[in-house]
Amino acid sequence: MITRHRKGMIVKNANKKTISVRLEGRQLEILPGEEVCVTSDEVMDNALRDLLQVRDLAIVRPLTEKENKEIQKKFGSTTKKPQKKIK
Repeated sequence: MITRHRKGMIVKNANKKTISVRLEGRQLEILPGEEVCVTSDEVMDNALRDLLQVRDLAIVRPLTEKENKEIQKKFGSTTKKPQKKIK
């Protein structure tokens, strides 16, 4: 089975009011029309996913490899590396 390499993304506030999103690692205050980068771990956060589902936030595009490395460096990554099987 192929493992997916998840990347972060740029999301935009598609609402006419400021949106506050409490993620596990940080709090986002997104002004109307503002775009912000989120890490691959934050993409999986239920608070963010709920806002995407009701279209208060819109996905602009996935991050490039360079952008992804920068955002992971800035906000860190809690993604665990695959563990080796012990025989």
